[in-house]
Amino acid sequence: MKVPALLCRRLPLLLLLVAGLPPAFAAEPANAIDYLRDVKPILARYCFACHGPDEHAREANLRLDRRDGLLARIDDRSIVAPGHPESSELVRRILSTADDVRMPPASADKSLSPEQQRVLERWVAEGAKWQEHWSFVAPVKAVPPVVRQAEWPAGEIDRFVLARLEAEGLSPSPAAERHLLARRVALDLTGLPPSLERVRAFVSDESPDAYERLVDELLESPAYGERWARVWLDLARYADTKGYEKDRTRTIWRYRDWVIEAFNADMPYDQFTREQIAGDLLPDAMLEQRLATAFHRNTLCNDEGGTDNEEFRVAAVKDRLDTTFQVWMGLTIGCAKCHSHKYDPIAQREYYQAYAFLNQTEDNDEYDDRPLLPTPTVEQQQKQSELKVRIAELTRQFQSPTEELKAAAAAWEEEVRRRAGWSTLDFIETQAASGVKLVRQDDGSLLAAGEGPATESYTLTAEPQPQELTALRLEVRPHPALPRGGVGRSRNDGNFVLSGLSATLHHADGTASELKFAGAEADFAQQNYPVEHVLKNPDPKKHGWAVSPQQTQAHRAVFRLESRVPVPAGSRLVIRLDHKFEFSYPGFSIGRFRLGTTSDPAPGLNDDVPETIRTIVRLPVGERSAGQVRELLSYYAGISPITADQRKQIADAKQQLEAIPVPQTPVMKELPEDRRRTTHLHNRGNFLDPGDVVQAAVPGAFHPWPAEAPLNRLGLAQWLTDRQNPLTARVAVNRVWAQLFGTGLVETQEDFGSQGLPPSHPELLDWLAVDFMDRGWSFKKLCKTIVMSRTYQQSSTVSAELRERDRFNHLLARGPRFRLEAEMIRDTTLAATGLLSSKRLGPSVMPYQPEGIWKSTYSTDKWETSPGEDRHRRGLYTFIKRTSPYPAMTTFDAPSRELCTVRRISTNTPLQALVTLNDQVYIEAAQHLARRMIAEGGETLETRVAFALERTLLRPAQPREMRVLAELYQKRLQHYRTAPEEAGKFATDPLGPAPAGADVAELAALTAVCNVILNLDEFLTRS
Repeated sequence: MKVPALLCRRLPLLLLLVAGLPPAFAAEPANAIDYLRDVKPILARYCFACHGPDEHAREANLRLDRRDGLLARIDDRSIVAPGHPESSELVRRILSTADDVRMPPASADKSLSPEQQRVLERWVAEGAKWQEHWSFVAPVKAVPPVVRQAEWPAGEIDRFVLARLEAEGLSPSPAAERHLLARRVALDLTGLPPSLERVRAFVSDESPDAYERLVDELLESPAYGERWARVWLDLARYADTKGYEKDRTRTIWRYRDWVIEAFNADMPYDQFTREQIAGDLLPDAMLEQRLATAFHRNTLCNDEGGTDNEEFRVAAVKDRLDTTFQVWMGLTIGCAKCHSHKYDPIAQREYYQAYAFLNQTEDNDEYDDRPLLPTPTVEQQQKQSELKVRIAELTRQFQSPTEELKAAAAAWEEEVRRRAGWSTLDFIETQAASGVKLVRQDDGSLLAAGEGPATESYTLTAEPQPQELTALRLEVRPHPALPRGGVGRSRNDGNFVLSGLSATLHHADGTASELKFAGAEADFAQQNYPVEHVLKNPDPKKHGWAVSPQQTQAHRAVFRLESRVPVPAGSRLVIRLDHKFEFSYPGFSIGRFRLGTTSDPAPGLNDDVPETIRTIVRLPVGERSAGQVRELLSYYAGISPITADQRKQIADAKQQLEAIPVPQTPVMKELPEDRRRTTHLHNRGNFLDPGDVVQAAVPGAFHPWPAEAPLNRLGLAQWLTDRQNPLTARVAVNRVWAQLFGTGLVETQEDFGSQGLPPSHPELLDWLAVDFMDRGWSFKKLCKTIVMSRTYQQSSTVSAELRERDRFNHLLARGPRFRLEAEMIRDTTLAATGLLSSKRLGPSVMPYQPEGIWKSTYSTDKWETSPGEDRHRRGLYTFIKRTSPYPAMTTFDAPSRELCTVRRISTNTPLQALVTLNDQVYIEAAQHLARRMIAEGGETLETRVAFALERTLLRPAQPREMRVLAELYQKRLQHYRTAPEEAGKFATDPLGPAPAGADVAELAALTAVCNVILNLDEFLTRS
């Protein structure tokens, strides 16, 4: 009889069982194989690439990432037969040695280890129990477990942690020493060390709530918002420049300030989410809510010449989608932009359905970053309000129709009549060389809609009233039907270039005369494109009048004649506007315009009067109604107050109002209904290869769309913070945990999908997530809950046993110890030495930076060291140029902020020591601390060294370290006595002369001592 191959392979096992001996895996833990913990990681690594979610890469139409796929049958054989490995094709394939049968195939260049084979085989034998991926199931607030050491836990967190430790045969570490604990919690909650005085008060306070009161004090500190805003700004990819090659400056610091203030106000995370993703769509959205949407305007913008704005708009929208799912759900959805996700249940079609939510905003990779929102600071808003009230009150006073005002108004009657002298031309015939139709608008202007041709000429015929002409006026006005809503027909920016203007007067007797122009002026002209070129053009293909970057605003130009030109009755005026400008893209013709004439001997650029006022002026004084008089007086006050003093008061107030430097912040703004985009799937991720049309929707593997939620960004924000969302709360609390413990409960903060690591304490993570939602999505309450735990307060001293058993502290049997992050190292150094500025908010600053690092292309931007206290502000406020980040920050692993950074990776390199030993900021801090040692540290070397150690390490100085530093001081003092020039430079530059009575060599030696203290591992580490 022929023995089946599978039976032959299993014969040794059967013989062992018959003999009563344990099989190979009998020595493994008695607990059953867990699908998520043991099986899925193997399938994800070795199988999902060919048998996973990606339908384009799927082989044999077989999916192993879903239960129905695993239980499917192929050629009358079950892929997985629960409880029967001998009948399972999966087991047969992984155990086979035949190249044409074995899986993974030889071509995959990877194979399962014997241990992995046994895990899969045993899983099938135990019934192939299936579980949804842990993070795709909504969290449930588990009941904290019962523990043996019931006196140790201070709360639920400790019970979860202790239960795990007891299961592992471990005990928690003792509480951290109080000096260290005070420093730890202050750094964690505010990013700054506490004052030595506050530490001493805490250490000496024996009341049971001393620590809690310290925590509450830190949570209420303005520094709290700055510390946690730094974490969020990595996620928001906040920077002060646009990125790409030109990397020009972007004014967006008001968003950074919004984040700081939101954290300080403990804004609930669900509200924090809504306002950043869709603050502009909230009912009656306020300024700060619209400002919050700058979160998604931190995307890169390419200002390089010749780039396709649509290409980089699409890139920005994809970045927004990828960032949204990374930040709120810890998912790598970006993997699905070219094909369905190979590991997580996100189809490519679903990627573009989610993309549709973010595809309807007005921004379009524009050079000027529009749409922009005026975002005055609180102080600026107060000043604006005061000035507006003053202007309104002055105007009210000056416009009151008193007898004195009526009398004074008579003096302005002639001026108004003169200003009413402009007449709008009504054309009886219009012609465009391109054939486009010039459509008359209600205001008398003409509109040539759409994009313009390469060149264009407008010929316009009117029958002016008999008069004497002295000037022509050309007004250009924006219109929604024109590209970018501009005044011109240029497809890229809505601009125009007028290269020539001519006018001919045709008389009734058949004769004609060309009008001669003396000069021109305009209210605005683009650099190198003055209005004078219209009359005297050196090269019409290269020159003319243009108005960028103000092409979305109305403008006017006046062309004065050399002399008065009589216009007899029956004459016709023919005007020609030429557009011959040539560029890399065509279409620079005016889109909407109006022409007028005047007989005023001194025509002004802004001379104009509303038609209602013209009518009133023409009436005899006695025939004007009371309402007309009030309207006329109001107009008088508007064009020029009645007296010189009144005129100056209002003009000064308006000038002050306009002079307020209000930041213009790029924000999100939804397109109107008639300009909505159609969203397509992008084949292979290529926006130039559109596929099927898709409608906005969220991935189907997750919770359903909330009832009544609008199908837009606001609805997306509601879906993200819906209590059914299995990820948002988990991801948020895990991020906070990672900041406080150095590593998250889920170490892969950026990936909660199937390729991410599972949580070390899953029940604790879920308990924190549900508690976070139950307590109003409050970050301050979450932080307090964690730092009040005994787990957090443990000593970070590690025993040899713990180092061997749990090197990375995943079991939390001790307090965490890790190097401070980039900004915190700088801030702690400045704070400990007394140099840190307490100034908050406002524009980014430029502290010391080595010469020659920052060389901007295509601009005159320079790194100019900020004056005064600005150069000693917190690192959070340092100007970030994406293509050349602040070097002292990048050396300590701060990102360039070009993309969303969920988790900074901490490194340890010699360059880091070179920064803290030699960077000018750190040298200056050492110099300042040395001066304080002389001024505040007493008269002896011993008391001075003790002063410096206590101010920096926030604990009493130890005799051994004082002895070592005293020896260093004596050696450096001896050296500087023989090198006075070096001593003078090291001790006094850049802080200026030494304090009165101080010896320069002594000061230099103390500076060297301080430099060493500021480079101690204990100082640069949070433990």
